[in-house]
Amino acid sequence: MPERRRAFVVAWDGATLDLLAPWCEEGKLPVLSGIMAAGCSGKLASTYPPLTGPAWSSFMTGKSPANHGVFEFFRRGEGTYEQVLSGPSSIDGKVLWKLLSDAGKKVGVMNVPLTYPPQEVDGFLISGLLTPRGCDDWAYPQGLIKELNEKVGNYLIHHDEKYTKGNVENLLAEQYAILKSRTDAALYLMKAKEWDFFMVHYYGSDRMTHEFWHLLDHTHPQHDAEEYQRLGNVVLDFFQKLDADLGRLMAELGEDVVLMLMSDHGMGKVTEFVNVNSWLLKQGFLRLKKDVGSRFRYALFRLGFNYYSLGKLVLRLGWGRQAVRMGRGRRQQLQERLFCSLRDVDWSRTRAYSMGNYGQIFVNLKGREPQGSVNPGRECDEVLDQLADELYGLVDPETGERVIERVFRTEEVYDGKHAARAPDLMFLTKDMEYKALGLSDFNSPRVLEPVYGCTGNHRTDGILALQGKGVIRQGATIEAARIQDLAPTILYVLGVEIPREMDGAVLRDAFTSSFWSGHAVRYAESEDRASTPEARGYSGEEEEELTRMLKGLGYA
Repeated sequence: MPERRRAFVVAWDGATLDLLAPWCEEGKLPVLSGIMAAGCSGKLASTYPPLTGPAWSSFMTGKSPANHGVFEFFRRGEGTYEQVLSGPSSIDGKVLWKLLSDAGKKVGVMNVPLTYPPQEVDGFLISGLLTPRGCDDWAYPQGLIKELNEKVGNYLIHHDEKYTKGNVENLLAEQYAILKSRTDAALYLMKAKEWDFFMVHYYGSDRMTHEFWHLLDHTHPQHDAEEYQRLGNVVLDFFQKLDADLGRLMAELGEDVVLMLMSDHGMGKVTEFVNVNSWLLKQGFLRLKKDVGSRFRYALFRLGFNYYSLGKLVLRLGWGRQAVRMGRGRRQQLQERLFCSLRDVDWSRTRAYSMGNYGQIFVNLKGREPQGSVNPGRECDEVLDQLADELYGLVDPETGERVIERVFRTEEVYDGKHAARAPDLMFLTKDMEYKALGLSDFNSPRVLEPVYGCTGNHRTDGILALQGKGVIRQGATIEAARIQDLAPTILYVLGVEIPREMDGAVLRDAFTSSFWSGHAVRYAESEDRASTPEARGYSGEEEEELTRMLKGLGYA
């Protein structure tokens, strides 16, 4: 292999070996099977939680969430009880493509989440998930937008359609249109631009497994045999198209390229929502105000006027696309006037509250929260112990089984510069089949509810496969790989120094002994830990719109 090396990364968001490995064995994904045979592969451990924001931030920086500072899609606003959307300005550390650009490498990055607004790089960058609709600055350099539209047609970014039994065709048409747009653009850019590092991200793999898990899994409570007979395995069909497009991309790669296929997390069945704030309210950890407005909203909440009922109605009527696009002002007015929310909480009597999609619980701590009621130290520990004990006692009335499999304190999960911003308590549900909510403060008065909208949800293990003649071992299994290991591994492949502050390590076992012995790992002194100066935060209107977008995508 020539001494000059390049790296080509393909991301199948949400891809899991639980599905892909059997399909490879059955000969249904020949391109992926060929990569595994010619190179090495294995599971890729995501972050905790295994969620888009922290996972992709760890990929970009080579750091754990405690050191890059992104723990969720949202973070608590400093000195408030508000949730603030995470973006590039939230990431503490220089990202992979900036490190490569500074080292004189040409880069091309397509649609990785949390990259809006696009940073200046030595090459090009197209932003991905959490790009506001209607903006005209989603690519760097700016002229790339016009170039793509002229060369490959209207370039598609946003996923608008939601699954309902009456909207399957529209959803599938959108997913395949975005897939075609992504691959066509990647093929054009691979040939038209000079690059040492090229990355293309496919989000459709995540959406298809979120939306259609109940179809491919005959054990799911919402599986419909007639629907499956009519549609077939739409998830497999989509991955077969992804596999074929991967083959098209690989056909353009030379022998100087190391290929990496990866996902940010896995996916599996989800059957029930866990309404954590409703549980905290029932258990007495959280209390509501007694004023007329709060009593009115709580009464409506108890009677069924809540996010859960409204979300089901929106999907049943086929208004998912319109809901995703609802304006900021109308949604804000609706929430404040009619929906029970954290604005109705009596913080003077509240000991704990939840924010996040994985059951993250915060103690209402004096000196940290603006209206804290719990003293640090012994009293806080007592609250955390009581929370853990009562969480372990949560039982699904339908099955009689415990819902919570494991409860963690902050120090058991996070160790780093930003650990103090992490939740005080987290948990994993049984087999991760229960999904904690989320972005809606009070989704339903019931603690457990059957899922709607998304019947698949994230798991901790994604996929990793590498191939490169003379560089990557053949037919080997990669053990204990973590998503934060990928940035230092890519830097190593390209001969670039690795910042010592990275938590990840080069995946030594992926490389041939001859390549490893002939290429030393080189380290650099710590980079400036601040995120890039030019990265701006989201405007208020953009943040509201993107929050609604995330709710429309199932992060309710």
